[in-house]
Amino acid sequence: MKRQPLIILFITVFIDLLGFGIVLPLLPVYITHYGGRPWVGGALLATFSVMQFIFSPIWGRISDSHGRRPMILLSLIGSAISFFFFGAAPNLAVLFIARVAAGILSAASLPTSQAYIADVTPPEKRAGGMAIIGAAFGLGFAFGPVIGGFMSQHPLHGITPLAMPAYFAAAMSLANFVWAFFMLPETHHDRSTEEQERGPLAAFKAMARALHAPSIRAQLLVFAFTTFAFTAVESSFSWLVILRFHDVIVARAISDYQALHAMPFSSLGALVQRDLIEKAATRVTSTIFAIVGVTILFVQGAVMAGLARKVGEVRLVIFGTLLLTATLIGIAVAPSLPLIWLFSALIAVGSGVMNPSLNALITKSAGPQERGLLSGAQQGLGSLARIVAPPINNYLVGVSTPIPFVSSAVMMAVAFGLSLRLHQPALKPVAPGEPEPASFGH
Repeated sequence: MKRQPLIILFITVFIDLLGFGIVLPLLPVYITHYGGRPWVGGALLATFSVMQFIFSPIWGRISDSHGRRPMILLSLIGSAISFFFFGAAPNLAVLFIARVAAGILSAASLPTSQAYIADVTPPEKRAGGMAIIGAAFGLGFAFGPVIGGFMSQHPLHGITPLAMPAYFAAAMSLANFVWAFFMLPETHHDRSTEEQERGPLAAFKAMARALHAPSIRAQLLVFAFTTFAFTAVESSFSWLVILRFHDVIVARAISDYQALHAMPFSSLGALVQRDLIEKAATRVTSTIFAIVGVTILFVQGAVMAGLARKVGEVRLVIFGTLLLTATLIGIAVAPSLPLIWLFSALIAVGSGVMNPSLNALITKSAGPQERGLLSGAQQGLGSLARIVAPPINNYLVGVSTPIPFVSSAVMMAVAFGLSLRLHQPALKPVAPGEPEPASFGH
């Protein structure tokens, strides 16, 4: 395993996901601030995912023919631009425009990063390599919500509290672009003329081909179902906390205010009260996502230390889907914040062992010339799930908070059933210069 490119990629992906972790827990606060309902938040996430569904396989194909580095740089500068406009948004319409731009420009990030890792890791060590992305997620979610919560509590002069986290994320993404421009090396040098002539739009045909290939269909179906189920956590978890524990959040806002001021909370104006309640909500949601991030970090450390080689990726996928099924049911009925914290950690354990293992199984089915394409197809399927699920989940969480998590538990149970049909590939270590096994398309 070539460690220097992986270390540089880890830092690049970490900073990229740090910006994501800063803003994600605060999305419900942004939506409610501008008068939107939970379904509006679902539509916002779906809009982003529509763009990712369209552009992820395109960027993945382009990375196969023009290299990984340009696509990663594109995603970083795209993140900086979209975060800036998200922070500057005066209304919901501009929020949607910012997320459309983010979906288009940052769609290259994950599929190209996965292809990058596959370029520099042999098949038998690929799960550990893929865990780098999971560890970057963990760090991003561990520090991002804390930073976002802190920035929203301490705005600079002339900048609103809600704009501060997005502006900070934009600055981090811009700095990350500069870092990657000078430090991130190219890893994909074997680019065939045939792939360049076929063009990026051929990615859609290849995505359909991948779903019909026996060697990859089962893995992609598990990925699609787990992603659909997991969108309840991504899109509705913060809404569940804000809606189910609204009285707790208001009580905390009042308590925090009264601890520092003699004037009663009830004497404050409506806008001041709203701002204090929003700050309390950001603290609560940021704490939950920080718990998720710290737990994922420890789990990914175990995966990178060789857990997948000892246990096998298939067993980890089975364990992860089973644990997530039970945890989603627990979240649906949890009556207190401490239980929500516990289930947050279990969500991180389940996804932390499942995701890198499933990604490793998928990339083992592709040769060097189609890694970017297959990773793009994988992310396209994930984006398709995120197009459909967030509007449904966010509408349902507004009706009754348990419903989207019960329905997602059913979807995860289907993924668990499908995972029982997966087979552990018997791959031999690949010597330097030796070609890897044939790809899924041949």
